[in-house]
Amino acid sequence: MANTTPMMLQYKKIKNEHRNSILFFRLGDFYEMFEQDAFEVSKLLDITLTRRNGVPMCGIPYHAAANYITRLLKAGRKIAICEQTHLSADGKGIARREVTEVITPGTAVEEGFLDKNTNNYLAAIGRLNEFISFAYIDLSTGEFLATRIKYMDRASGLRKEFFRLSPREILIQETLLKDDKDICALIQEREGLVINRYPDWNFDLDLNRRLLEKQLKVANLKGFGLEGEAPEILSAGIILDYINDTSRGLLSHIRNLTIYSDNTFVGLDETSQRNLELVENMQDRSRRHTLLEVLDQSRTSMGSRRLKRVILNPLKNKEQIEKRLDIVDFFYHHQILLSQVRERLKNFFDLERLISRVAMERAHAKDLLAIKSSLAVILSLEEMLKSYPDLEQEAARLRKHKKEIEELQDLLEESILEEPSLLLSEGNLIKRGYNTDLDRLQILRKNARSILEKYLNRERQESGISSLKLKYNRILGYFLEVTKANLNLVPDHFVRRQTLVNGERFTTDILNEKEIEINNASEKIVELERELFLKIRSKAGKATGIILDLCEVIADLDVLQSFAFAATLHGYIRPKINSRGLLKIEEGRHPVVEANLPPGSFIPNNLSLSSSGNFFVLLTGPNMAGKSTFLRQTALIVLMAQIGCFIPAAEANISLTDNIFCRVGATDNLARGESTFLVEMNETANILRSATDKSLIIMDEIGRGTGTNDGLSIAWAVSEYLLNYVRAKTLFATHFHELTDLKHKHLVNLSMEVLEKEGEIVFLKRVRPGPSDNSYGIHVAKLAGVPEIVIIEAAKMLSQLTTPEKAHQSLKSRQQSDGRDNLKEDHGEQPLLFSTAQVIQEEILNIKLESTTPLEALNRLAYWQNEIKKQV
Repeated sequence: MANTTPMMLQYKKIKNEHRNSILFFRLGDFYEMFEQDAFEVSKLLDITLTRRNGVPMCGIPYHAAANYITRLLKAGRKIAICEQTHLSADGKGIARREVTEVITPGTAVEEGFLDKNTNNYLAAIGRLNEFISFAYIDLSTGEFLATRIKYMDRASGLRKEFFRLSPREILIQETLLKDDKDICALIQEREGLVINRYPDWNFDLDLNRRLLEKQLKVANLKGFGLEGEAPEILSAGIILDYINDTSRGLLSHIRNLTIYSDNTFVGLDETSQRNLELVENMQDRSRRHTLLEVLDQSRTSMGSRRLKRVILNPLKNKEQIEKRLDIVDFFYHHQILLSQVRERLKNFFDLERLISRVAMERAHAKDLLAIKSSLAVILSLEEMLKSYPDLEQEAARLRKHKKEIEELQDLLEESILEEPSLLLSEGNLIKRGYNTDLDRLQILRKNARSILEKYLNRERQESGISSLKLKYNRILGYFLEVTKANLNLVPDHFVRRQTLVNGERFTTDILNEKEIEINNASEKIVELERELFLKIRSKAGKATGIILDLCEVIADLDVLQSFAFAATLHGYIRPKINSRGLLKIEEGRHPVVEANLPPGSFIPNNLSLSSSGNFFVLLTGPNMAGKSTFLRQTALIVLMAQIGCFIPAAEANISLTDNIFCRVGATDNLARGESTFLVEMNETANILRSATDKSLIIMDEIGRGTGTNDGLSIAWAVSEYLLNYVRAKTLFATHFHELTDLKHKHLVNLSMEVLEKEGEIVFLKRVRPGPSDNSYGIHVAKLAGVPEIVIIEAAKMLSQLTTPEKAHQSLKSRQQSDGRDNLKEDHGEQPLLFSTAQVIQEEILNIKLESTTPLEALNRLAYWQNEIKKQV
């Protein structure tokens, strides 16, 4: 049977060792897939499924494999690459094959498999006592971090990390996945996440500690803050164990483990990250219309990835924030320098990923050329920045290993061709003059005919046989042919090979050597170039640590110049930072909304809060008037200040914040089995439990997901709790106008200004003191295109619903009639949405008597009198 052939037996043995991967089985110039792998791959990649001796199979050309592998990785599959490592001597036996690499969604490092602007994370989760151990790594850059989360906070803590990182693949302790419903539900929510279950015995503290000590080349982990039974050891060690298996242990670029905690950065839970649309929008989860899109003026892939992390990890430390702001400020006020830095960075390759591929022995010659080019940019930036005392620290960081960088750059300049081959098997890698043996072989290959002609002329002269000829055939190879008339002149070192009628054929030791050299020159050139290239790559790999340090500097520099350039484009200013609890913003603007409007059309607003004064804003006003924009812009301005960025305002003084909570709107979560209202209450409960007096809270429409009385009661109680117990700076938007009756010395009522005239309204988008007296819902419905007949009927009902008793009586009488009678076509004269009396009453209430002159008052009174006469 076909499946018992030696090759199929070999396939089955290797496949059995890689059951969870699609096996790319090398056969000549193709990777073949068999049996179940063939069914799966043919469906995923839409390639033809065939059969050989009854065995299902499909194949792809090996030189085009990268494109197919990328598609499989995006589909969440692992791929085991099985190469022919040795061919049988006689060509009759089967080739020796072995898996040389396992590529998984979380461990891919090749450029074609990755998004250049996004990190590619592999994460791990385990449990130790009362803590969840969580770690993650980007193998393509060497970034490796770990933390611990209290077990009781596991759902919210892990959800925040998952939303922040979007890992492609996860390693998880088996019992957690089986027994912990919260973690199981969380993981199932993550569409496309590749899950690897690890037995509990793998989560052994001593075993994983030894793995980390070996990788990080330390006697113990105290220097990393990991002593005793530190939970972080479990997940970090499991990650190393996994990538050692998949990457053949080539991990020299993994040289540091960063331990972080909730206290390191400003808290941003999943809900706040999503509602503020920091790095992905809520519509299609792309970066369009996000803060990241507005601020990302970076010139390098490293800078773009770093910027995303910076946005999601605002700083708490005032000194660190000011340090970033100082550099942004310097670039902002030195536009020529900013332009020059941007021009240099434009030519900078993804050095972080390039050197990681070098360390993992995956880099090709063009990668080394890109490294050489990037090193030149580093040297030129150092030369440029050192002229500015304000940037001396950055220049010094670039200069720290200048000698080693120059030596590596010289090596790459001397050795690698400017247009090298991508494949080691093709040669064409090394420059002439780098290696004398290689130069000799290349000359030999290029000048083979000339070399043989020179040898022939020498033999003619030394033997005296002027008619001596040099010929070639496939049987004898190269040979010397002598006619019968000259056989007496044949020298002793000629060796007879063949006798002909008219003469004889000879060879010599020198001719045999030259023939072998000529015939083997191409093979030797390829092999020698490969050998030289591997040595060069190995030398470059020894600089991995130095280069990764420089990548940190370049990425930071790119982020800060990006901030400066964004500030220039959009007219941002430097905020003042304080720790006194003062939050004051003059003419603040929403950075994303403003960037998508015509210049100058966004309406700015002011805000002033303080821990000792008004720290709670109750914001009312109609829908579409700009409440949500005002709320979000406040949170975004605070966040921008704490990442060290200039902000969209005329002036601002920003108090340091420990958490930013943004609960704006809610939708149901079918995956978790939660209604809209339950989602809203879960988010609210999290804020009430977690917020401190140093937090910023944005809450919009609390209680709208349930009945009116319940909703009002909840909104009122939440407001009082925030005012009396949490005391955080809070912006609380509501449609419950009854809430404006809430009195507290730290509460201030604000509303969105609306212009009313002749029954029509205009939303001015301006925040004004005092509460709103009307929600203008019917007018909003009209603006939304609700049929006129419905608008008219709603206006009638509004006039009847002035008291609960009248409302009940009106609704009861309507229910006793056919609803269609109320919505007949002929309504006669259409009522105004707002009566003249209502408009005048509102104007009288809002008039500022202290600033109104007698003449203005008299004119206004005459106007009102005239308007009332029109209605009589």
